[in-house]
Amino acid sequence: MSNSSCRYNDSVPQAAIIAEQVFKEIRELKVAATPVHFTLLYEKASQLDHELAENLSLLIESKQYNDQTVRPVYRELIKRILNQHLPTSEVASLLSDALTNINVWAQTTSNQQKKLEHNLTALKSAKDQQEITQCVEQEIIPCIQSLNESTAQLQNKLNNSAAVIRKLKQELDDATQLAKTDSLTGIANRRGFNELMQKQIASAKDKGQTFSMLLIDLDHFKQVNDDYGHLVGDSALRYIAKLLRSETKGHDQISRFGGEEFVILLTDINYDNAMRYAEKLRSTIEKKSLKIRDHDKPLKMTVSMGIAMYQMGESADDLFKRADQALYLAKTKRNCVRGEHQL
Repeated sequence: MSNSSCRYNDSVPQAAIIAEQVFKEIRELKVAATPVHFTLLYEKASQLDHELAENLSLLIESKQYNDQTVRPVYRELIKRILNQHLPTSEVASLLSDALTNINVWAQTTSNQQKKLEHNLTALKSAKDQQEITQCVEQEIIPCIQSLNESTAQLQNKLNNSAAVIRKLKQELDDATQLAKTDSLTGIANRRGFNELMQKQIASAKDKGQTFSMLLIDLDHFKQVNDDYGHLVGDSALRYIAKLLRSETKGHDQISRFGGEEFVILLTDINYDNAMRYAEKLRSTIEKKSLKIRDHDKPLKMTVSMGIAMYQMGESADDLFKRADQALYLAKTKRNCVRGEHQL
């Protein structure tokens, strides 16, 4: 494999220097020198993805870098790599072969058609039954059979290409969907949210209906990780995502925006109803609890929420900014809902 197809294009001396830094950091962090840790720390040292490197640095600085916390980070990295190396060249090659086969078939059948037309003309001028039979058996029937064989061969080649293309298309669809899905909770991630947001804005413009953005932040989530561990923290995030899916019943769009923050796009709703909906959702979360293995007391959680309404013609960033400001106001008190009209 050439370097152009690799993610890492460092020279041998450069790679050796980075690898030495990586192994030093692995020893300092007291983690196993597994491919997962080596890959992530190599990514951090090489700064190929600044956002990823920053997230890893924050985990290390907060002394939260361990086998559990890096698992979702590693999964996200693999998704990005898969999304960047989809089989587009293979699809292009298959399509090129298909076009070549079609062109060859078209040329062959054109020649055979001209020959058949010539034989049919000769048939019309045949003088007796014997000459007619001879022309049909020796000229016309072989020509028709040749046309059928050429068409069958083309059909077979196209069927084989189509089968491979369908398989590659499914792999492309799967990889694309994977890249837009949060691996921990199974709902849309930030990339998926951006796509949902653009579709929602387009729909609002088309139908003339506004919508609401609801930002949700889990209160004191760091304390959950500190008290119960990151595995329980992951379970709590999955639990909240499942609860949100259940409460929205598929009518609204849910995403995990990052960390312990979620976002819901409430469609075809006014401000007052959005506030009532959010208050009901907040109350539901407060009343429920998550049973934790080896703990007698179930885990109870609360959330803070911020709401803003989409204004026709504005950008997604403008809407998010107002919802985020409302969320910030809610977080000063915790376990409450605040809307943009309260800013």
